[in-house]
Amino acid sequence: MRAHRRYADIIRDLKGLPEQTTPDFPQAIRAVIERIADPEETLRAILELPGLTTSIRFYALYGLLLRMRREERHSDYEQTVARYAKQFSKEPYFITFLAIAERNRGDVASLRKAVELSRQAASDMPEVAGVVHQVAVFMAEYLERRAAPPTTAEIAEAERCVDKAITATNGQIAHYHETKARVLALRRDFDSARVSLNRAIELEPRQGRDHHRRLTQYQTTRIRIDLLEQQARWDELQESGKRELTEFKNQQLQLMGLLAAVVALIAAGGNIASQSKPADGVILIQVMAGAVVIVFSAFSLMTARSLWRVLVSFVAGAALITVPYILGR
Repeated sequence: MRAHRRYADIIRDLKGLPEQTTPDFPQAIRAVIERIADPEETLRAILELPGLTTSIRFYALYGLLLRMRREERHSDYEQTVARYAKQFSKEPYFITFLAIAERNRGDVASLRKAVELSRQAASDMPEVAGVVHQVAVFMAEYLERRAAPPTTAEIAEAERCVDKAITATNGQIAHYHETKARVLALRRDFDSARVSLNRAIELEPRQGRDHHRRLTQYQTTRIRIDLLEQQARWDELQESGKRELTEFKNQQLQLMGLLAAVVALIAAGGNIASQSKPADGVILIQVMAGAVVIVFSAFSLMTARSLWRVLVSFVAGAALITVPYILGR
């Protein structure tokens, strides 16, 4: 009973919290935890107190896990979730703890499982902004880490979730905007991503315990956006280089075919000219030269930057063909 009296005020605050599945619950319980001087020791003690309702003890577990997550104590987090899984597995929020534990492992397969668990939680609590936002932030991290590029549908799902969370909270939760920035960066809308990130920095509460941690996180996201933009530019340059190389190879093949045809034409013309009268042979060679000039002029249209030069060459070739006939030869 002495322990109950010691934590009476905090227990009373926990009893006054709204239901877990209501939109107000996440911010309300965070406000209670912020007022506790030594949250970890206090919440551990409440969690083990006999005679308390399951919901009060679960609220204490929520606060304890929140503390561990803030400090990035991933092993402690996973062990605590596993320890109390049997007691609290039926609580609506417990699946979000499982998702966070999977995400904390860091590998891509665990991130994918974290996204699946978060989707299930969002399906059970569609009106809770924090739960819906968890889908978006875990998807963003998964898509950033995965080797395969994100699909349009995946980016659209993440953006839809974060937009829903932002709308539900009237745009007042800072780190939701940071998640929006990450999703926009995945969509390669880098200017809009920076706008959303600046909004997150402006909204971050200066008096909150998470202030410095959040600012560090936002600066990391700023660097990530810059790197993604640079990577996008390199990818674009690489694709452009590939296209130009392919075009060059095709042009070389066409040129080789053209040269083969010209050589055959010259050989055939030379053979005919050798069997003709000298004057007729000269005219034939002149006409062949004009035809070759016209053919090369036509080929140059695909690559030449100066159309005037091509036109002059074409006129010269046409002159070589027509002059003998104009002169009556």
